[in-house]
Amino acid sequence: MKTASTVTGIIFAIASVAVLANLASCNRDLTDDPIPSAIFPDAPINLTFPEYVKLQVDGGFLELSDLKINGIKHSLGVRGIIIYRLTSTNFVVYEKNCSYHPNEACATVNVDGSSLFMSDPCCNSAFSFTDGSPTGGPAWRPLRKYKTYLQNNVLTITSESENGM
Repeated sequence: MKTASTVTGIIFAIASVAVLANLASCNRDLTDDPIPSAIFPDAPINLTFPEYVKLQVDGGFLELSDLKINGIKHSLGVRGIIIYRLTSTNFVVYEKNCSYHPNEACATVNVDGSSLFMSDPCCNSAFSFTDGSPTGGPAWRPLRKYKTYLQNNVLTITSESENGM
């Protein structure tokens, strides 16, 4: 015959295992693959051209998948890029390939309909325009941020990562 303390001990052990299993299932998946690399030639964008009018105001953005450079069409990024104007002299360019499970077919970041942040409808992660860091969802790494150079009215985007992603 089992005593009350033995039954209480068994119930406590079962409850402890259940709590630990639940906590383990809430942890973020920190084992996913890195974003694949994309090499493209330096991409100059003349900000005075009509097709880039959205980039002439702070908070303006443009999503591009390719660009003609010296008459040859080149893909930009793995799944395209998002160019965002922080200020008249400060632009950031992010990879559209989501940083969470980037090899999944649907892992593509777009500018949210509110135009206030970027999001991946596949995993429901959200990202900041300021630095590309995740602000919601399961993503734990920032988006790849490409290096840029601004000279006069020409913004040049390179395939070199600015944040090591």
